[in-house]
This record gives sequence, structure tokens and C-alpha cells, in this order.
Amino acid sequence: MEFRNKPDQIQPGDICKGIVTGIMDFGVYVDLGDAEGLIDRLEISWKRQEDVSKILRAGQDVTVQVLDTEVKHGAIRLSLKALIPDPMLEFAQDKLGETIPVRVSRIGPIGVFAEVADGLSGLIFPRLPETDPDDPQRRLQVGDDFLVTVLRVNVYNRQIVLSLT
Repeated sequence: MEFRNKPDQIQPGDICKGIVTGIMDFGVYVDLGDAEGLIDRLEISWKRQEDVSKILRAGQDVTVQVLDTEVKHGAIRLSLKALIPDPMLEFAQDKLGETIPVRVSRIGPIGVFAEVADGLSGLIFPRLPETDPDDPQRRLQVGDDFLVTVLRVNVYNRQIVLSLT
């Protein structure tokens, strides 16, 4: 691939092509031609990823958006996910107020987390009183399928609040 992105000509918001040159725990280095960029691990995908190497590999061609041209960690800040529609925004537009099927993904001290869409989880807060043995929420187990109502979606804080139906 023949490309040249001059560092002094790259601006925030620019879309650039590059080649992945290194994969680290904190992100991925990208050769932009005459400049080097860094995609922070949180800017790779909307989904939570523990292992960046499952998504990208050294030598892979990528198209990225420039977030900031101020050099940090020796590189320009880049994003892959900025070029992909936000699945939470789409979920909010389509599902807010709706009753939907979900699957329990984990149970924590603050409530039950359920997968509402690929890569998105919502939270069902515990009901009061907590001592009610007949509360169906107390019987939920990881992997259980059931119906919930989508009460609130906060795209900025990345939170989805659910209620058992």
C-alpha cells in the first residue's frame, strides 16, 4: 500500500489508512506513512475486549479516524470505533420502553447483568425488600433467559437499566 500522511498535515477528524505495526496491552501502533499513530484499546471496538490481538494483527491494513494530533506515548491518537455506528445508540433508538428477551451474563452485588444485544449488557437492580424469597430475580442464574423492559439508556455513561416484566 502506498500512502503518505505528513504529520504536519494530519488534523483531528481526518480519516487515514495505515498498517498495524505493534500490538501492546494498552493499544495498537499504526504506521500512517510519515507519522505513527496509536489506537488506545478502548478505541478499537465498542465491545469490551480483553485481548486486542483477537481483533487486529501486525501487518494488517486499517482505516482510522484521527482523534488528536498532539503526540502522546510517541504517537498521534487514533480510533477504529469512531468509524463504526455506536450499537448503544442504535439500541436506545430501537428498544427504549420495549419488552425484550435477554440472557443473564453475570450476577453481582449491585444486581443482575443481562446481555441485551451483541456486546451490550443491561442491569436489573435488586428489588426491595431483599428478604422476599418469592422474588423471581433472586432465583436467576447465569445463562437464564427471560423478558425485561428497557427502562433507561444513558449513551454517555454507557448504562442500560432494565426491569423484570
